[in-house]
Amino acid sequence: MDQKVIGSKFLVTKITKQRSDDDTTKQNQNTTGAASKFSGTKITRYRFDDDTAKQNQITAGASGYFSTDALPMMTYYKQTVSSRPSRRNRPTLQDLHNPKDQDADTEHGNAHSVLKSKSVESNSGDQKDDVTKFGWIQGVLIRCLLNIWGVMLFLRLSWVVGQAGIGFACLIILLAATVTTITTLSMSAICSNGEVKGGGAYYLISRSLGPEFGGAIGIVFSTANAIGVALYIVGFAEAVKDYLKAIDIVIVDDVNDIRIIGAIAVTVVFAISMMGVAWESKAQLILFALLIAAILNCVFGSVVYSFIMPADKVTRGFTGLSAATFLNNTIPNFTSNESFFTVFAVFFPAATGILAGANISANLKEPSKSIPTGTLFAILISTIAYLGLACLFGSSIARSVIYLPSNSSTNPLNCTEPCRYGLLYDYQVASMISGWEPLTAAGIFAATISSALASMIGAPKILQAVGSDELFPYLDYFGDTFGKSEEPRRGIVLTYIVAAIFTVIAELNYIAPIISNFFLIAYALINYSCFNASQAQSPGWRPSFKFYSKWCSLLGALICIAVMFVINWWAALITIAVVVGLYKYVDYKKPDVNWGSSGQARQYVNALSATYKLNTTVDHVKNFRPQCLVLCGKPSDRLNLVRFASNFTNNYGLLICGNVQKAKSKINMKDQYEILQIYKIKAFISTITHSHLPSGARALMEASGLGKLSPNMILCGFLENWHKRPNMIDDYVEIIHDAFDLDLGVSIYRDVVDRTKSNDMDENDTEDLDSGRYYIPRSKEGNDLGNEVSELGRGRNSGYYARRDINFMNISVKELAEESEVNNYMQLKEGSKKNNVIDIWWIYDDGGLTILIPYLLSLSKRWSNCKLRIFTPGKPEKLKNTMIGMATLLNKFRIEYENVIAVGDINDEVSEESMARYYQSFEISEDLLANPDVEKKTKMHIKLGELLIRHSLDASLVVITLPVPRKNFCSPYVYMSWLEILSGSLFCPVFLIRGNQSSVLTFNS
Repeated sequence: MDQKVIGSKFLVTKITKQRSDDDTTKQNQNTTGAASKFSGTKITRYRFDDDTAKQNQITAGASGYFSTDALPMMTYYKQTVSSRPSRRNRPTLQDLHNPKDQDADTEHGNAHSVLKSKSVESNSGDQKDDVTKFGWIQGVLIRCLLNIWGVMLFLRLSWVVGQAGIGFACLIILLAATVTTITTLSMSAICSNGEVKGGGAYYLISRSLGPEFGGAIGIVFSTANAIGVALYIVGFAEAVKDYLKAIDIVIVDDVNDIRIIGAIAVTVVFAISMMGVAWESKAQLILFALLIAAILNCVFGSVVYSFIMPADKVTRGFTGLSAATFLNNTIPNFTSNESFFTVFAVFFPAATGILAGANISANLKEPSKSIPTGTLFAILISTIAYLGLACLFGSSIARSVIYLPSNSSTNPLNCTEPCRYGLLYDYQVASMISGWEPLTAAGIFAATISSALASMIGAPKILQAVGSDELFPYLDYFGDTFGKSEEPRRGIVLTYIVAAIFTVIAELNYIAPIISNFFLIAYALINYSCFNASQAQSPGWRPSFKFYSKWCSLLGALICIAVMFVINWWAALITIAVVVGLYKYVDYKKPDVNWGSSGQARQYVNALSATYKLNTTVDHVKNFRPQCLVLCGKPSDRLNLVRFASNFTNNYGLLICGNVQKAKSKINMKDQYEILQIYKIKAFISTITHSHLPSGARALMEASGLGKLSPNMILCGFLENWHKRPNMIDDYVEIIHDAFDLDLGVSIYRDVVDRTKSNDMDENDTEDLDSGRYYIPRSKEGNDLGNEVSELGRGRNSGYYARRDINFMNISVKELAEESEVNNYMQLKEGSKKNNVIDIWWIYDDGGLTILIPYLLSLSKRWSNCKLRIFTPGKPEKLKNTMIGMATLLNKFRIEYENVIAVGDINDEVSEESMARYYQSFEISEDLLANPDVEKKTKMHIKLGELLIRHSLDASLVVITLPVPRKNFCSPYVYMSWLEILSGSLFCPVFLIRGNQSSVLTFNS
């Protein structure tokens, strides 16, 4: 044991190295247990060969201090969906800061669990070793070359040169190479920004742009690969058909021969694929060797035949390597219905092979390194080969040759009628100029079959990844794997069926444009993914591959979209429509996944930038929006209070749910946000811990929000049974005082059901005021500002109202409703409806908030059938002028209303009977009304309460200007009596609101 004394007290024990064998593991675990017996401070450090996992423990027995701090470990940073109970997480902040259990033995037990957990991880990793893994050469380079050197190299490159000429043919090749190179650079950046799992292009796009784009491209790209199998199989069948025809073997006819041969070939490819990716990879190596030999055979044959000039080849247009032929074939000569872009559309599927390696990313040892290296080398090698063969074909084969058998004494081509040959008409040019035609034939077969194999494996792998993520219904069926190599056999069967169907088309030039658009849209989104991730400037965007540019990626995306429309505009529109449709479906379903997409990072950047800009914007009354802080506790405690607030803030302003909790709580606010989402409430939640409710509420008012996105008004529920809760009256009114001190508008919502429950409540049923439980049980963390309310806006005309005596005042509603109203009021419209209306009693000018909020309520779906009816006080002799003035003001504000009513008896003297009833109902001593102004205000509110019963008994909602409690003037008890008089006797919800005396309405345009 190596020991070193540090100072007088600290001792560092030995460092034991974890070996891979079981005996050494047990020895180290025993060492851990023995080490716990030492006193003083010591460090026991564990090192593991597998994944370099480490655990460090520091103990100080003398001081009794114990820390569960751990060294950085790879396992802590691995995202996993595993539910294994043995998985070890890093210590939480609470474990370090305020652990519940200080027992050292427990901590040593945890260290032991780390060893066990690591063992589990190692075993899990050993199981994954059964999956076949490839390096960048076999897994990416060879696969990409086999796909790029597919059917187009031998069967259509000569046709491309004949149509476009050598110059434009090289331009087509370079354009395709440019698109694929830019896409590869973008793909390399994305691949090197973290671990890449199965799914290829789907995985890259879904983890970068989110499940919406990823799911759409997953379906489109897997379909494109499945159709790609048919493309390569048709190319193979076409070559076989031509060879059979050359020896006078015709099964049925040209088209049906391709279908028959194609059906057999696709079945063979399907059988090889079902054997597993390991068998498929071995077959690829053999095919790759044949393909290289076939390419060299073409070069060798063209050079040799240039000296001997065989008659049969000359007859078919072979001129030998000739500068004259090269010059003649340099310029384009498009036939009818062909153009540069139609030729490009036929050739472009050759470039789609760059994703062959990415498609099996789950079977690569190091995808983040293998995919960039292998793909870039494949593009470079294949581009050189394509350019070289294009120049070779263009300099040795005539563009068009017509062979007439009657003009020759011999018939080397076995033609019975005039035959067309040359670059434009002979798809077997590569075989014709090769040194040994059977070898080139084998190369053609290798190119087509290898590409078909790669697509037959790639399409199910992508579908498997989409199915595993469960973005679409029923596709999870294809997410299951089989065998030790986790083969997607169900997806292979589906790919086989799709390929077999499209093989029936039997025409290469028709199939190629179909999949070109599918691949181009995938390339466009890969490029855009890289651009978007770079532009979002997320700290998590740290690709180790540095040779990319976000602007180059954006250019690549635009080029791909442009090429789609140039190739075939209606096919491009259909492709985009399919992608958009799939995108909207996934967006609507909202799958429960969180992949940290660049879209999320972009949202943050945009929101932050907009917030900064908002700070520099000068406020204007035209742009006023309600920014409401609802003092509701947890949203679930008073959901309908929050729903009421959302009626005038959704799409119009800001809504913050304020929660004052008396003790620290572990409530998961994610559940609260889910509740808000269920009810489509756009709101934030702000929580503060404070033992004193008014102080906590004031802190919320001061600290909630961000910059100018801060509350300009508060909303709370009515303090029901306030006369039985004297210890809460002062707190309640203090919160209102604080809101006015902070220049905020104040609003109070009182629902009819609250009052029904409160009046039917027995004295013995009063709630525990300290816990905040009232009517409907809620947690201790909720505050007491308002109580649970039921369905919003249920008034008398909705078929429900409280059957009870009138609150406190004990006034006969029938008497007041039938009382003579002659000359006491004047309305703009006679006979206007009195139901389904929102009555607004705009008693005091508060800047217009009393009018604006009800107007916004009337625009919401909940209150859309209600019209606004405006009540305003006036002198009896000037009611007409008051009414006209209010109507004019509302018209200038562009506020639609049902009626304007001027009330003239609001300042009438209150009868002694009413005052006596007031004193008796609220048990208020006359000393509280000793101040003449307070007494006058009280009488006015008594009179206003009577007018409310007389005029607004049938309303769906009554909005009243909230009286301001003047400090050191009006006692909290008297103020609560005013609020009770105004709101306690109505059958419908009552909304008391007061602005901060600043204008929120203007007539200016």
